[in-house]
Order: sequence, then C-alpha cells, then structure tokens
Amino acid sequence: MVIDMERLYEILRKFNERAQKDNKFRKDIEGLERKILVDFTDNGKYSFELKDSMISEIKNYEGSYDIEVYIDTSTFNEIIDGKTDALSAYILKKFRVKASLSDKLLISQLLK
Repeated sequence: MVIDMERLYEILRKFNERAQKDNKFRKDIEGLERKILVDFTDNGKYSFELKDSMISEIKNYEGSYDIEVYIDTSTFNEIIDGKTDALSAYILKKFRVKASLSDKLLISQLLK
C-alpha cells in the first residue's frame, strides 16, 4: 500500500493549526525541539522537526532522531480514518515508537 503524502501533510497542518489556536497546547509544546522520523515499514521514511511550537515541512535529516515511529501504511490509514485508535494499535504492537515517555505522549497529540 502506498502512503498518501497529502494525508501526512494534513496531519502536520492540523498539528500546526492547533498549536496556533490552542493556548494550552502551545504552552505544553513550547520550547520543545524534536527531530521525528516516521518509518513506513512498507513504503519509505519521512522526517520532520518540531521547533518553535511548529512542525516543519517533511525533510530528510541526517543523524539521530529524538522520536522514531515504525508503522505500516495500513495501520496508519486505519488510525487516520478512525477505524482504530492509536493507543489500541500501539498496545496490539501494530506499530512501535522509540522515544521517551513524554515524547510518546507528543506522538499521541500528533495523531489527534
């Protein structure tokens, strides 16, 4: 299955929009700087950066990442389509997140 890049961009856009409009959320992420990798195990790797309470465009960063997400496109689409929630998929080991606990919570905010 191919990842629909428009869907990925839409998630990033919604996150940034929420960060601009929701003062509490913006305060929660204020000062965080994270490099994030999303590895679609069946369709490529994409990375972006959280900085200044915003997520950058998708880029290819060199070096290490603070947050690494490993997921197949089918599971990603099920979460985005609301057919399953991210917590259930995580518990069922349909995807992995390599990050600190607080950063795992950040990923859950990204998928809201």
